[in-house]
Amino acid sequence: MGRVMDEAIQRLKDIRRKNLTGGGIEAVERQHSRGKMTARERIECLMDPGTFSELGSCVQATGRRIDGKKSDAPCDGAVVGTGMVDGRPVAVYASDFTVYGGSIGTQHLMKCARLLDMAAAWGIPMVWLLDSAGGRLGYQDVPVAGVDWYFALESRYSGVIPQINVLMGPCIAGQAYAPALCDFLLMSRGTGYLWLGGPRMTEAATSERIGDDVGGADYHMMYSGTCDVVGDSDRETIESARALLGYLPSNWREKPPRRETSDDPRRPVEELARLVPDDYNLGYDMHEVIKLLVDDGHYYEIKKDYAKNLITCFCRFNGEVAGLVANNPKEPGSILEIDSCDKYYRFLQVLDAYNIPLVTLVDTPPFVPGEDQEARGLLRHGGKILDVYATATIPKVSVVIREAYGDAGSIIMGGVKGMGVDLCYAWPIARFAVECSETDYRKVYGRGIEEDAYTGYLNRARERLDVFEAAKSWTAQVVDEVIEPGETRKKIIEALRITANKNEKLPPRAKMHGSSPT
Repeated sequence: MGRVMDEAIQRLKDIRRKNLTGGGIEAVERQHSRGKMTARERIECLMDPGTFSELGSCVQATGRRIDGKKSDAPCDGAVVGTGMVDGRPVAVYASDFTVYGGSIGTQHLMKCARLLDMAAAWGIPMVWLLDSAGGRLGYQDVPVAGVDWYFALESRYSGVIPQINVLMGPCIAGQAYAPALCDFLLMSRGTGYLWLGGPRMTEAATSERIGDDVGGADYHMMYSGTCDVVGDSDRETIESARALLGYLPSNWREKPPRRETSDDPRRPVEELARLVPDDYNLGYDMHEVIKLLVDDGHYYEIKKDYAKNLITCFCRFNGEVAGLVANNPKEPGSILEIDSCDKYYRFLQVLDAYNIPLVTLVDTPPFVPGEDQEARGLLRHGGKILDVYATATIPKVSVVIREAYGDAGSIIMGGVKGMGVDLCYAWPIARFAVECSETDYRKVYGRGIEEDAYTGYLNRARERLDVFEAAKSWTAQVVDEVIEPGETRKKIIEALRITANKNEKLPPRAKMHGSSPT
């Protein structure tokens, strides 16, 4: 090689060497002292060993500082590239907190935005490893930190490629919409924080002091429902992201990856008859039912501690991925309400976008209205599930275990045929009704109601119809077959196999979406 080539190669090596420490050894040590990994350590944790290929390693901050000083920002605080997760290609963006707090400068923004563009074109998932102070202040060309590009691209590619955001640091103000717009948000407990207005910003603007826990991982899991999975550390949260990718296809044109299993698809599950009480007033934990039904007892739960009366999870039946939604009678009444409707709606949107079949396990009374729920829009929230369920073109299989009452059990959970469930099974103890209240309506409505109305209509609303009465006539379109509890796993697998090539199309329209209640 000649002198020019030698010098050029050495220059490249020097850049790469400097990039390894980001903002410097001291900044890396501070990052470790906070219990956080560096951007490159996080990428190594996510990717299969030795598969990460970096893009844009020579990028530096190009914006003009207001104070006139020269910038020194290796990679402009954004490490991006591609690699393999379980042998499948994935694009990754990691903000480097050791470089200006991971703040977003012009080149930082373009690296992330361009990578998302390329990932969509290539049909591979995009993973965000986020630890950023937000927009880079003190620069003339970053008025809104460029997050408008994030929002537009995330929205346009929603449902095109899986987008997973792993939040392991602060995320504040406008940038906070970026994690919310991804398909899934995973947060690290103790280090991940998400606010529209953090404690200092809120106090400065309104004089209100909010607790340190507001905006944390547990807060967004239990109260806002924004977070899908919580990990105890950076490593655990990233490993959860790896596991989640295993249930998702690379893009909307593909199906999720199949995994070989030794779990017999015809395995009887006789324990179910003993686990589920035939006394309708007794509860049980639906998680135990799910463990017995799915391959090897393994499933991946989404929003585990939010709206716990409804379970949403990914699982496998005979190696094939399915999304499972189930009422949980262990929680108060397994009643659907606004939060559980939001949880169900969001999950079903993702399933339909990525060709993942839906399995529902039904055991619920109807909606229980009240002033608070009505004022917050219970009808709208229930209505949007009706909309997404009816328009979802994926295979839909349901099993009524005990009770399917009213609009919640019979309609929204797929307990009757009219909403588009492909196959609906029911246990021999299943029963259906308009509602299940034992209230004397004459006392509720007061004087003025005709006496014969109570017995002639209102009292009939709570009459239970057992599954054998429902199954007598197919014109009722309630259930396709009554099954023994021990047959449930086998029947679900049979149903998923039969409907695997389902080809349903919505009526043609100019836009890709309807106008559902929100």
